[in-house]
Amino acid sequence: MLNFRAFLSRKWKRILIFNVSRKSVAALEADFNFDSKKVRLRRNLEFLASRGNDFNMENVLGCLNKMLRTLPKSASLVFLFEKPFLKSTLSVFSIVRTTPSELIDEDELENVILNLAWRLYDRERPIVSRILGISEFEIILTSSQIKDPKIDGRKILNPLGFAGRRLGFTFENTYSQRDFWGRLMKTIQPFKGDLNFLSENLLVFDKVFSLLGEKGILVDIGREETKVGQLGDFLKNFQSFNWGEENLTRSIAKSLFISLEAAEVLKEKYKIGGLSNRAQHWLEKILLPELKLLVEGVGLAIKNFSLEDSNSANLYLNGALVDFPKLLDFFRGHSWPKTVFKRRPTIQPYQKERIFDKMNLKVEGINNIGRANSLILAMATAALFMAEPVYYELNKILKRRIKWLK
Repeated sequence: MLNFRAFLSRKWKRILIFNVSRKSVAALEADFNFDSKKVRLRRNLEFLASRGNDFNMENVLGCLNKMLRTLPKSASLVFLFEKPFLKSTLSVFSIVRTTPSELIDEDELENVILNLAWRLYDRERPIVSRILGISEFEIILTSSQIKDPKIDGRKILNPLGFAGRRLGFTFENTYSQRDFWGRLMKTIQPFKGDLNFLSENLLVFDKVFSLLGEKGILVDIGREETKVGQLGDFLKNFQSFNWGEENLTRSIAKSLFISLEAAEVLKEKYKIGGLSNRAQHWLEKILLPELKLLVEGVGLAIKNFSLEDSNSANLYLNGALVDFPKLLDFFRGHSWPKTVFKRRPTIQPYQKERIFDKMNLKVEGINNIGRANSLILAMATAALFMAEPVYYELNKILKRRIKWLK
């Protein structure tokens, strides 16, 4: 997890933020000044999977090796991963004490933490196994942290010395594939800076959006897939489906019997209004059915969410196609079924600058964030300034006990 004391030890600090997904491995190099809340974004590195293919663990390690060769060994590294490389969970667990009038001592607290950690690990292991597509024997618990201790529903810093009937905690666990994790640790071993944040990227979305008080649905349109999630609750309400910018390229190529490269050129000309009115209109007829599939796919994803309040939902669009002609109009003009939104949502682009503005961060070189990973890298940048409560004593106990689970 994030070591804020180390990050605050110098005025300017060089940090590399990596985002690893099935479709790309991206890194953002930046200088951070935590005292003045300033960030200088220096450069963006990115490897993309070939058309129609996903990165596997071997590909990811290869990309990371190439990127890390160019970096100073003193750099601090921050990693975020997508499934199936990493899976993070947030779980609330509690026990009912048999002697609620007695004060909690250290022995009882250690036993409770160990008991809950074991129960949670046993419950989550088969679930994570299915999500990551590996056997339970290949799973490794890479990190575990305790948060938000409560006694009878009341938040406290440390249960020691308190009495009460129900004692509960929130556990933040992260899992990976054992061999992949071991090889990743060897790859980054030469670096002497801070190593932080090794978690699933959806967890970062949840933390940042929750702390900023953002509400609504985010639609992130990528190169080959679209991701849909509820702001502040991505770990619970998130789905992706196979529709991306490449669908438009393939549709043009198929309709006009041309190569994907030529179709890409036509699509870009259409995007900037570089075609004649007749050609623009003709290409529009080819693309609109694809945009309809996108909007319908978003509706199906949201329909499967367990939203507490869909009446006042905002729908935010993000990704490379946000400025694509007709896209915003198509979303706004869509007749959303009542099973998706009970009332017509407000639909608008979600700009990464919104995050920095809300946090009063001064960011230079914002265009140095590559478009494919624009939002998640901006999220990670913002998250470094968000100091969460750290329950040192509780996590010290957990760290001692968690060794038995690895």
